[in-house]
Amino acid sequence: MSFMYFFLGFLSQWVLGLVTSAFTTSGLAEPWVDQIPSLIGYILHFIGFTKLKPLHDVFGKGSISALVMVLLTIAQMLIPIDSALTSQPWWGSVLTVIVILAEMFMIYYLCKGIGELAAAQQLPKLKEIATRRWRLFIYCQVTIALALLTSTLANPAEPNAWAVVAGVFSIVYIVLNLIVYILLLTLTWRAHKELSLYSS
Repeated sequence: MSFMYFFLGFLSQWVLGLVTSAFTTSGLAEPWVDQIPSLIGYILHFIGFTKLKPLHDVFGKGSISALVMVLLTIAQMLIPIDSALTSQPWWGSVLTVIVILAEMFMIYYLCKGIGELAAAQQLPKLKEIATRRWRLFIYCQVTIALALLTSTLANPAEPNAWAVVAGVFSIVYIVLNLIVYILLLTLTWRAHKELSLYSS
């Protein structure tokens, strides 16, 4: 069941995220409600890493990253930031960058751990898939980082070219993020089906 915690975590972040987003954008719920799916997902990730820790040290490092994500999500619930990258205050952008970095570490340890177990169990195809998923996740995070960077150059009082560029990067990120979520779901499901977890 260990990898199913990751599968359910990503699924809850995606599906519940759509539900809470509908409530908050329609004004039926406070902005902090948007963070509930993320919190549930990261708690499930933490449980998954903890259960897999006896199999490889990399999962132990992943559990720390997942715990950091839980704490950062709680911080975002207490001090909600604007979901629009171009209208965030500077401290909101800083918090977003910290979240991006922490999540990068967490996904790295997940993909790295799956790759290590796959290599040990003579499953080169699964290892290759885990590596490709990690690279795609990096591309996704670079896109949101570029959106944040260009948004700092935009003039909120008088929209300029940088505001347009930031908007384009934001749209690209939304599309890439959806693709990444689907591919991480398939990766964790495949790991659940193909990997033998003797110590879990």
